[in-house]
Amino acid sequence: MAKYNPFRPGSIIHPGMFAGRGGELMVMERALYQTSNGNPTHFLIHGERGIGKSSFLFLFNHIARGHVESLENKKYTFLTINIELEPNDDYAEIVAKVARELQRELDRDQAVKKLLKELWDFVSNWRVLGVEYKRDSNPPVKAMLEELGDKLVAIASAISQERQGIYIFIDEADKPPVEAGLGEFVKMLTERLTKRGANNVGLGIIGISNVIPKMKESHESSIRILTPIQLEPLLADDRKEVVRRGLTEAMKKNSFDVTITEGAIELIADLSEGYPHFIQQYAHSSFDHDSDNKIDVTDVKDALLKENGALQLLGQRYFENMYTDELRSDDYRTVLQVIARHMPGYVSPGQITTESGLKRHTVNNALAACKKRGSVIPRSGHVGQYCLPSRSFAVWIQAFKIAKE
Repeated sequence: MAKYNPFRPGSIIHPGMFAGRGGELMVMERALYQTSNGNPTHFLIHGERGIGKSSFLFLFNHIARGHVESLENKKYTFLTINIELEPNDDYAEIVAKVARELQRELDRDQAVKKLLKELWDFVSNWRVLGVEYKRDSNPPVKAMLEELGDKLVAIASAISQERQGIYIFIDEADKPPVEAGLGEFVKMLTERLTKRGANNVGLGIIGISNVIPKMKESHESSIRILTPIQLEPLLADDRKEVVRRGLTEAMKKNSFDVTITEGAIELIADLSEGYPHFIQQYAHSSFDHDSDNKIDVTDVKDALLKENGALQLLGQRYFENMYTDELRSDDYRTVLQVIARHMPGYVSPGQITTESGLKRHTVNNALAACKKRGSVIPRSGHVGQYCLPSRSFAVWIQAFKIAKE
């Protein structure tokens, strides 16, 4: 029987399915409060891939716009601009993306358009970077940034009676190279706004944690402008709450109840180790695999390990480049599992040989293949010391063994 599956691996979850992150949300709400009172607060949300950054931003965007009440039961009324960066974006394209999205947001917000009635010609007439901008036209970047700043200053002032300010959210900020100059963009734009007295415009940067060194290399002081918010894995109770909220939503849509045993929800929570995307994938696959509307431990285990099951799908989405057919043998997987147990520490080939029971030449061959694919990383300045490239990769590798056991 067909049934609605509420879990969304690989997708942003809506606010009603969101659980946890209370401390991080309070930090963000303080940023909104400060900015609404003329003390602009800029922030950087960062963490590993799959940790839930985009879903966190999605919820925060709803709070900032007043679509969802804050934890402190405050209602905000910010105008928000949301863009995503791509690997081939340069400095000019970052500026142009913000400008284009700002114009689109103004065009569809009738209340704001009324407030800008006397300024509309100025706001909608982009001399340098309007629809005429082409990536290969060598635009004057300084002039582009000046024009964007001028528009933001005028708009923020004109809408101040109805909107508390403007927030610009830049997601996937880790994707462009250092040469794109995101750090310089942050530094220059925030300084320009401050000098012009636009004290109700905030900036939010979102990306995996390697965005920090990239921005520092672009402009050393850019990070100091931003309040850092690192997203860590969810706590055990929050992991279970995600599953329960999903099942509650499914009951509303399906008009029948799908339950889950305590052992099954514990297994999903434990195997995910708090990575939201892992929770969504394990729960989604278990929900699909279940045939009697009661998800138990066997349903979870089978859903993880079967062909095109949860673990295989996670590997294809996140780790395919690091985990090719060459590395899928039991021996190579055992080597990775030993290294995973020592995360975030490093381990030597000798330790791997002792703990795995494999022959030394098998371990050496596995390490050589893994290093070539980026599945293991040698320790800088130390010969014969290895770790995995991320904790999430370690969690995924360990899940194979735990699920089988």
